[in-house]
Amino acid sequence: MIRLKQQSDKIKGNKHTVLIAFSVFINMLFISLFSVAYAEDAVSVGVVNVTFLMENAPQAEVASSNLKDKFLPQEQKLAEDLEQINGLEIGLKELIVSKENADIRRQKERELRSRKRARSRSLQDFREELRFARDAALDVVQKEVFSAIDEVRKEKNIDIILQDYISASQRVDITPVVLGFLKKKLEIDTKAKESQ
Repeated sequence: MIRLKQQSDKIKGNKHTVLIAFSVFINMLFISLFSVAYAEDAVSVGVVNVTFLMENAPQAEVASSNLKDKFLPQEQKLAEDLEQINGLEIGLKELIVSKENADIRRQKERELRSRKRARSRSLQDFREELRFARDAALDVVQKEVFSAIDEVRKEKNIDIILQDYISASQRVDITPVVLGFLKKKLEIDTKAKESQ
């Protein structure tokens, strides 16, 4: 009877070993089939340095130039106001040294304070308007850069674009391609505006 139990246990053990071997075989088969299927649907990845593009895109240079052209007259006016204020301060110091009429001195002091307040308000308004215009221009450039990245991604059949990375090979870095795309786009846009 003990012998029959030992043979029965041996057969059960063999069945268990066969079952484990079969399970391992099925898993390996599934993994190899999945690997073949995955290889056919490989995901392509590209990287792009958005900061570099924002700084070097020709659209950023055009936006910067437009801002300078728009705000240069105001900046020059503020500089002229400062020169006039400095001239008034020098004139006031000369009045104090010469001890001329106190009424004229008080009038010059009031004029100086009034001009300083007016310039301070103008300077604050100028900075706020410039900041608002710079942010709006930056938004436009950023939209163009992201649009260009997406267009290049579609042209190159890339599935995923990463912008935050530590290091990347030349093979996956599409930053120069996107920069070239932006330059061509600006040329096309400029020609279209000139023809209108």
